[in-house]
Amino acid sequence: MPLAELNTTELYYELHGNGRDVVVLLNGISMSTAAWGLQVPALVAAGFRVLCYDLRGQWQSGKPQQDAYTMPQHADDLVGLLSHLDIEAAHLVGISYGGAVAQHVAIGHRSRLRKLVLADTLAWSDEVNNVVADTWFAAANSGHPTLRFDVGLAMTFGNTYLRHNPVLIAKMREFAANQPWAPLARLINGMRMHDVRDHLSQIKADTLVIIGEDDRFTPLYHSRLLADRIPSAKLAVIEDCGHASCLERPEAFNKLVLDFLAT
Repeated sequence: MPLAELNTTELYYELHGNGRDVVVLLNGISMSTAAWGLQVPALVAAGFRVLCYDLRGQWQSGKPQQDAYTMPQHADDLVGLLSHLDIEAAHLVGISYGGAVAQHVAIGHRSRLRKLVLADTLAWSDEVNNVVADTWFAAANSGHPTLRFDVGLAMTFGNTYLRHNPVLIAKMREFAANQPWAPLARLINGMRMHDVRDHLSQIKADTLVIIGEDDRFTPLYHSRLLADRIPSAKLAVIEDCGHASCLERPEAFNKLVLDFLAT
């Protein structure tokens, strides 16, 4: 199991392919590297080398004791991982929580970034996001291991995906029940501190903002703000798709990413 020891923790990572250009896939808050299984083969087939990793606090990475895993800390972790792997610069594709991390890399470590894809994410933790976080804490404290997943289900997936994937969603529910709460709480606390609205103009990389039209978790207004304030950004809306766009509409998601990286 590949682990990189850096910045007082260990990061689990996977490298796929042998391409010259590297694409880093940044997890959503409760995702693992396995969740990118619909993207990695497509990127490798297109000639990219793909780096997936669990953020500190996630699945196979270290979970140091601290109040919050902050976005600048995650950004420093990624830069350290790139240096550990002798990768000078990479394209970043971040979804949701991972998109917030990617913004901090783009602002604070711009020399390590080539192109930027921000999917179903946000530039700041607004009041809606804070209420969602409060709901998750309440669910976690209820003693019911699957309640956190259940209360977030309608915000995470779109109507069509929910209707057609009950078996897969049941497996996800079981998977989520095994996720330890304390590290997840630290990830949530870090997201609560996220606000880069006044710094988005500093992002100089070519940027693609992707949003599912049925995303209730990070609604369209968040993506519009990102696209408006990042100088070179363009916005793409995936129809009939909720928050988990890389899972719900992988063909559309992959085409958008590959076409963008090819230009």
